Formats: sequence, C-alpha cells, structure tokens
Amino acid sequence: MLNKCKYLFICGAIASGIAKLTINSSIGMLLKQYGYQVSFLKIDPYLNIDAGMMNPYEHDEVFVTGDGQAIKLTFLRRSRFGYWKL
Repeated sequence: MLNKCKYLFICGAIASGIAKLTINSSIGMLLKQYGYQVSFLKIDPYLNIDAGMMNPYEHDEVFVTGDGQAIKLTFLRRSRFGYWKL
C-alpha cells in the first residue's frame, strides 16, 4: 500500500512567533512519537536577503549551522523544542 503524504499548515499573524513555534514543535513532536516522518518548512517574508546581513536590532540574531549557512535564531529555538539537529 502506498503511503499518502499529508500536510499540516500552521499560520497566523495574530499569534506571536513564540506561540506558533511552540504549537508547531509540539504537534511535530507528538506526530514523531506516533511514527510519522516530520519536517518543518518556514516561509519567511525576507526574500533575497542574506540572514547574516540583517540588523539584529530590527530582526532576530542569526545562527550558523554545521554546514556554514546563516539562518534566523527561530530555527534554533524550533530545533530545541522538536529535538532536531541543524
């Protein structure tokens, strides 16, 4: 039997970033415990902007991953909640 791919979208401008992060990570961790394969995709409105060049006073600080990529700090927080490696 073929496995069907399922998607879960969580979005919203009213909830704070931490609230959406906590909801996403908690649901992801629960699904992972039930044997589902979980992956996150964050769509950020900063198109064609390098995260390392953003002003940390206006935006989050950046985090450098193991492969040398610079990403926003919210990804690090998500990996802590969901127990994923970056």
